[in-house]
Amino acid sequence: MELTFDGPINKDWNNYAIDDLFHTPVTKTISGYHVPIADNIKQQVRRADVLFIWTDCDREGEAIGGDVADLCRHVKPNIQVWRAHFSSMQPAAIHRAAQNHVPLDMKQVEAVRARSELDLRIGAAFTRLQTIQLRSHFDPADRPVLSYGSCQFPTLGFVVDRYQLVENFIPEDFWKITMTHEQQREGSDNQPIKTTFNWRRKHLFDQWDCFILFEICYNVKIATVTKVQSKQTSKWKPLPLTTVEMQKVACRVLGLSGSHIMTIAEDLYTRGLISYPRTETDQFERGFDFMTLIGHQTQDRNWGEYAQMLRDGEFEQPRFGTNNDKAHPPIHPTAYDVTLTGDHKRVYEFIVRRFLGCCWKNAIGHETTVEVKMDTEFFDAKGLVILEKNYLEVYTYDKWSGNEIPEFHEGDQFVPDSLNMEAGKTTAPKFLTESDLIGLMEKNEIGTDATIAEHIQKVIDRKYVYKEGTYFKPLTLGTALVLGYNQVGLEASLSKPQLRRSMEADLKEICNGNKTFEQVRRNSLAQYREMFDILKVNFSRIEQSMRTNFNMQDDRSHGGSGTSRNHGNGNRGAGRGRGTDSAPTRGRGGTRARARGRGRGQRGRGT
Repeated sequence: MELTFDGPINKDWNNYAIDDLFHTPVTKTISGYHVPIADNIKQQVRRADVLFIWTDCDREGEAIGGDVADLCRHVKPNIQVWRAHFSSMQPAAIHRAAQNHVPLDMKQVEAVRARSELDLRIGAAFTRLQTIQLRSHFDPADRPVLSYGSCQFPTLGFVVDRYQLVENFIPEDFWKITMTHEQQREGSDNQPIKTTFNWRRKHLFDQWDCFILFEICYNVKIATVTKVQSKQTSKWKPLPLTTVEMQKVACRVLGLSGSHIMTIAEDLYTRGLISYPRTETDQFERGFDFMTLIGHQTQDRNWGEYAQMLRDGEFEQPRFGTNNDKAHPPIHPTAYDVTLTGDHKRVYEFIVRRFLGCCWKNAIGHETTVEVKMDTEFFDAKGLVILEKNYLEVYTYDKWSGNEIPEFHEGDQFVPDSLNMEAGKTTAPKFLTESDLIGLMEKNEIGTDATIAEHIQKVIDRKYVYKEGTYFKPLTLGTALVLGYNQVGLEASLSKPQLRRSMEADLKEICNGNKTFEQVRRNSLAQYREMFDILKVNFSRIEQSMRTNFNMQDDRSHGGSGTSRNHGNGNRGAGRGRGTDSAPTRGRGGTRARARGRGRGQRGRGT
């Protein structure tokens, strides 16, 4: 079902005040290829006693179930509605869900409906305003819709902020003292062990100050070992896998986009090969059957031996994280398929290795820290010997490198083999990778585990940003819009995450029963309406930003400007599926609703 405005205002941009979008009644409609599906459901329900909802078991799936229930109750008001809860497409899980059905969680349904209406109204109003006001900056024959969404603009804001930080960075000169010491190994033919000591002050920005300290060390000539500490250390195995963690890590180690990873994960789920791939849970319940699932993996020629080792005694209970969405376990393999190829195989292998790694022991090493002193200055060196790789054997995406240093004792003295004063410059931060961007969105609560990848893809599709290799950079249109919004003087810029974070917190309060649909709808609309009124008065600042920063030819060289068109309500299908802020969504793999009953068929330093 698609949420739309009642009447001609839904598509008429010219004869209605944009402000009306904040209060015009909205309605849910069924259109396109969904019509015959809806007709079939209504036909079937006439002969049914029970409607059994088998949509995905998350907030959005609950809302889809609510829409199907409303559709059926319109035909048969007294039909019973059952809800199935399941996390994998395995027979045992399906049978268990069928035998333990529950009512629909209407609090979750109301939360999604609130978000859908807010996204529609806010997205449509701001999209129409900036599209109409800025149309003179584009060729008359090719004027794009400048889409706004309360998630996509903070996402764009992160990219622009980092780009500005890099571009405006002013490197600074610094100076530091470096020291090395070589010690011969036993046996004359062996290469000596070279130890590099790090100056505790790291570096100084005053050349003369650094030179004075260097001269003191140079005149002392001898370094004295003042402290030696040796201890066993561990590299912790990873936590059980959540959706956001899967996207962050897999983007980095597999070189795939978050949206592509999620598409593959959903397909693996519908094939019955992994558990439900949208979860915030990083802890397995007590009594979880690990051994059966590990056993499935023993037949693989690449990681089968490690699975067998876990079954033979190397198994250790996975770490217990802090998050549990009470709906799904962490992502894990549920079956094995040797026929997988390409990216499907790579994503599946990542999930399997992560699961097996979670079930192993931490890696163990022996760490030695040495402190030496030259007059007033201290230097440190660290050595690491890896004793047991453990989980690193199978989870090959984590790295832990040893660093050999010779044996030192407190009171030892030596003349450094090199003692130098070196110059350097601070370096700018790097542009954002997709893994970085996902991390920022998670930290600032922009989108959900189910929608983060979609929002990132959206700002690419809207021609606000582009990818250069693995890095995100804004097109000049994206930069102009964000800088313009930042100059309007709003208490919370619309390109910043505060307003959306507040909305998401309110939606959780609906789910928890602490706020109602109407309270959250009214409060959020009031906040954005206030911002909208301020923006209208100060829109000249965004126009000035466009004149200063927007370059159509430059954007076109990267595939942007004037290529995204939409003649609908300015919020492309908000209110359907996952309730994202400006794009239509599709029914997800494994989503089913079924009738049952009769007849059923800046400047930086030291970086």
